[in-house]
Amino acid sequence: MTKFRGIFPVPLTPFNKSDQAVDYERLKQHVEFILDAGAHGLVANGSTSEFALLCREESIKVAKTIIEQNRGRVPVIFGATAPSTWETIEVAKIGEDLGADGLMMLPPYYYPLGDDEILSHFDAVAQKTKLPIMLYNNPGTSKIDIKPQLVARLAEIDNIKYIKESTGLSARIHEIKALAGRKIEIFVGSDVIFFDALVSGAVGAVASSGNVIPAQMVEVYNLVSQGRFDEARTRFEKIALFCSYVDGSHKFVQVLKTALEIIGKPLGPPRHPLLPITGADREFLVKTLKIAGLC
Repeated sequence: MTKFRGIFPVPLTPFNKSDQAVDYERLKQHVEFILDAGAHGLVANGSTSEFALLCREESIKVAKTIIEQNRGRVPVIFGATAPSTWETIEVAKIGEDLGADGLMMLPPYYYPLGDDEILSHFDAVAQKTKLPIMLYNNPGTSKIDIKPQLVARLAEIDNIKYIKESTGLSARIHEIKALAGRKIEIFVGSDVIFFDALVSGAVGAVASSGNVIPAQMVEVYNLVSQGRFDEARTRFEKIALFCSYVDGSHKFVQVLKTALEIIGKPLGPPRHPLLPITGADREFLVKTLKIAGLC
């Protein structure tokens, strides 16, 4: 089985401005934009996809569109997050049937969970799928932090192979590697630290910003892989402010869609209740894009 490595953008879901319906043709074009930039993989049905704002039928069709448009060129990981274990298993099966190469999942959301409950959940899901699982640690959205000690326990489960670590804490990379060793590989989910994470031993990034700057992120990854760290740092510093704004604004979908509209690659608005960036926030966004050389 091919190991996952590199920059894995999470394609945004385009919506029509008039009725907020999904624009599947524009989604195909956006997938091509990302792949043409050299992305090493894709993630469907993730946070950046606005999965929480899609109905089940839409989320399946969006993922199916991404997988079919990809045509096997790069691995596609399917987001299989749900509020219960049995529904997570059901959603994971959908990902398998669609032809995904792996599964990414948060812990079940809404109810607070203890470590043993999280461990039991992922163990039950892992027993029902043959696909490699990428844990998704994003306490900002799930309100659950999968701390390094628990990651090490989860890494003992056979097909839990990766974690998307999205706390934004660089120390987590070192802590997970110290406690879990080579039993689990780390993708960083905070774009603002992706250069530092790669240098520290992360094998890739699940990248929201890869919707807007895929080629630039791929270039940084490739330079780090070649040991050309000074060049990689210089390239990263051009996009760092944009990545920081995407991560730090807590409006990453709105920022990304507004950024694409500014640079002439519009995907339509975010879905309600989310709204486009305006006023001083939009002005600052333009500044980050100018520094990145995009406008």
